[in-house]
Amino acid sequence: MLELLRDLTEIQSQSGGEDELRGFLKDFISDLGHKTKIDSAGNLIVKGKSDLWFITHLDTVEKLSEFRFDGEFAYGTGVADAKASIASILFAIEKLEELNLNFAFTVDEEEGGKGSECLSKSYIGRAVVMEPTEKRIAVKQLGSADIVLKIFGESAHGSYWNSRKNAIERAFEVILELKKSYKFSVQQIKGGGDIYAIPDYCEARLSFVFDFDDSINFLESDIKNKNVKFEILDMYEPISLDSIDELERYVSEKTVMQSWTDAYNFKKSGWKVTVWGPGELEICHTKKERIRIRDIIECGEIIVRINREVSE
Repeated sequence: MLELLRDLTEIQSQSGGEDELRGFLKDFISDLGHKTKIDSAGNLIVKGKSDLWFITHLDTVEKLSEFRFDGEFAYGTGVADAKASIASILFAIEKLEELNLNFAFTVDEEEGGKGSECLSKSYIGRAVVMEPTEKRIAVKQLGSADIVLKIFGESAHGSYWNSRKNAIERAFEVILELKKSYKFSVQQIKGGGDIYAIPDYCEARLSFVFDFDDSINFLESDIKNKNVKFEILDMYEPISLDSIDELERYVSEKTVMQSWTDAYNFKKSGWKVTVWGPGELEICHTKKERIRIRDIIECGEIIVRINREVSE
């Protein structure tokens, strides 16, 4: 398993560059005697006999760290998000002569979700979307919004610290005001420069997370009332996730998925869907991303059991 995970992780598959990894998986699965299909979006599909799918994504964020193993944890960009889930699925397929389950490996999950959008409209069924949930079943997926604030000020010589409107300082004020009412992280701030002058423009990209009972409907009006321009890059409402009985026979612990996943597109297309898989979401997209090898195997063994039990 360690060598398989190393191979998967060392194949770079940043969003838009999934071809090499998809080819590796296609050859791996074909060598086991199973047919594969690549759809118009570039998703790799392995059809079984039932209505239940296990689905994860091929792509990762940009490379932040190399693969390494410390005896318990493997580290590296994408090792948990979501190449551990890919490894669990391959572990299961390798042990199965007959596939009752369906499997799919989607593209573009870390960007626009074009892979799952296509797949969810091409088939209908039930899906376990594999993402890092520490092997707990997610009962809901929180909503999200990415918004760029565009704040204008008035330039002046840098020594005149209090005579003009400083765009960066105004950005800080708006951010702190919004923090009183909303849950979000500041992802990026751009403004100012090397010239000794009061900055007259600042952009701040904010990533909001919200639950069903959060007052997100007032967000746009609240920003407008602060007299700043803004651009909504994307906004997704929270979704309730479904009970997949076959999985719940083996997994009892529950959690909440904090981030957008491909589950959103499947839910919106009428699928029954949940989110589950190995890994810790909190440290994904960082240099600390890691996975326990035994967690990959444990998830793979659960998939094997479900394949043997699922009815056609």
